[in-house]
Amino acid sequence: MLQFNKVFLSIYLLVGAYASAYSQADSIERKPNIVLILVDDSGLMDFGAFGGEAKTPNIDQLAKEGMMFTNMHASPVCAPSRAMLMTGSDCHFAGVANLPEMLPKKFQGKPGYGGVLNDRVQTIATRLKEADYNTYVTGKWHLGHDQKTLPIKRGFDRSFILGASGADNYEAKGYLPMKATAQWYADGSPVDLPKDFYSSKTYIDKTISFHQEEQNKDQPFFSYIAFQAIHTPIQAPFELVEKYKPIYKNGWDKMREKRFEKAKQLGFIPFNAELNNDYHLFKKWDGLTKKEQNVYITDMSVTAAMLEAMDFHIGRYINYLTQEGLIENTIFIVTSDNGPDGADYQPMELWAKTQGYHRNLEKYGSKGYYGSLGPEFANAVASPFSYFKYYTGEGGLRVPLIIKGTKLPGKIQSDEFCFFTDIAPTIYDLAGLSTSANKGYAPITGKSMLPHILDINVPIYANDEGVGLEVANSSAYFFNNYKIVKNNIPIGDNSWHMYDLSADPGETNDIASSNAVLFQKMLSEYQDYEAEVGVISMPNGYHAQKEVGKKSIIALLKSIGPYFIVFLLLIVGFIYWHKSNRQVAG
Repeated sequence: MLQFNKVFLSIYLLVGAYASAYSQADSIERKPNIVLILVDDSGLMDFGAFGGEAKTPNIDQLAKEGMMFTNMHASPVCAPSRAMLMTGSDCHFAGVANLPEMLPKKFQGKPGYGGVLNDRVQTIATRLKEADYNTYVTGKWHLGHDQKTLPIKRGFDRSFILGASGADNYEAKGYLPMKATAQWYADGSPVDLPKDFYSSKTYIDKTISFHQEEQNKDQPFFSYIAFQAIHTPIQAPFELVEKYKPIYKNGWDKMREKRFEKAKQLGFIPFNAELNNDYHLFKKWDGLTKKEQNVYITDMSVTAAMLEAMDFHIGRYINYLTQEGLIENTIFIVTSDNGPDGADYQPMELWAKTQGYHRNLEKYGSKGYYGSLGPEFANAVASPFSYFKYYTGEGGLRVPLIIKGTKLPGKIQSDEFCFFTDIAPTIYDLAGLSTSANKGYAPITGKSMLPHILDINVPIYANDEGVGLEVANSSAYFFNNYKIVKNNIPIGDNSWHMYDLSADPGETNDIASSNAVLFQKMLSEYQDYEAEVGVISMPNGYHAQKEVGKKSIIALLKSIGPYFIVFLLLIVGFIYWHKSNRQVAG
């Protein structure tokens, strides 16, 4: 009993010490620097520390020394996730309920569906200015790029950002017919890219330059670095790719099973969990020719190499902060905006070639390479979960999260449920700010994770608190360990299902009928959520990827329209000339 009391007292003193370290009074005296790193389209298990194949030693070190969260949920697509990350508010409140590219024209501009940050919310940067932070952002912004929505208008002192949803990683051009051009902005004005531009390298170069040019170096800083890695087109330095090919040579089925078993070993899922069946729409690895398999192996290898390149440049930033004596008071937060991208970009390859892209496997990953993961490998990357980006299955939502700070508890793995809107109030808590929205703004719907970080036994959400989510006609509601979910077509069936995620994270066993009372309660609470945030129902047959395809075809026709008209006029002219000559000859 005496031994127990000593242990209890030690734990109490330890928790008390950490709580004291981040009490509001201490935060006012010496507020922590905060580095928020956002990876694009990375699944839960992509980083080395989370069981992935890519070499990510710098991220792994942060995970090893900090807290690894295995139950963080983002939205299924990027801009809504970024809106929630930046504001702590539901994406409908923030004005980014869906990607503009995926939204039918008649819904664009509806309240909550503007596709850019609205004036109802404040960003982390705006709030941290209340505490005299220097605020920097580099990388993919994708929350608007006009004079109301550029970062410099939303609390950031310095910025170097890509305005679009994606782009080439070596030069200024888009990646879809409807996104044929891409524009970067520096401190609120359009800017040309440096000659040695590679997205991951340049974003770190610019972040370091902001520090070097800072006039008020005694103030704490907030750096938000949103990498293009590993969004399509996947591109990485040539020399990093080759070593990954043997790892992926056996195809997506073997990779998926390997990650599933690894997830068990790492304690991410129960040992008796089951892996969901393959979707009938997918290609079979054994049905491909060797040449076709090589194409997929190459793209998967480029994806891993792109993560490795990103990690290398994160290491450069960590080294810089260490050399400047800033690392001790800096908290790192690393996460991803959604699960792996399972879109099929092969129909776009002909257009891509007209833009200077190539699919030359002898120059894989290099400048101009138009690489993408494809649905089958995306499904493998999402293992041990079901579905991927665009869907509210766990594979589309579950993303890695690392929080590491010298004063924070470390070497801890948490499987506590948390949501993307929780990150902003956690940062406010760390900086000694209120975790509630300022008067006149939409509510912050997330919760601070700091009490849980300081004491892992403290839950983030109480037993009577649920979380709703809706994006692109896919929906979910989380309550304790349970989840009801509706995945849109073509892979989903647009019907509600219910799962116990603690026992069945792969979402293989629908328990809605055997838990009818709880299912109806959760469905009712989801409907309350819909009404509260202003969800607009999409029309029957709505298909997000088809909407992107339709917009791309229209953009393509518009781009080639003048040439097509000239071609028709030449044909008509030739026919008229030919007939005239025949009449003269007759």
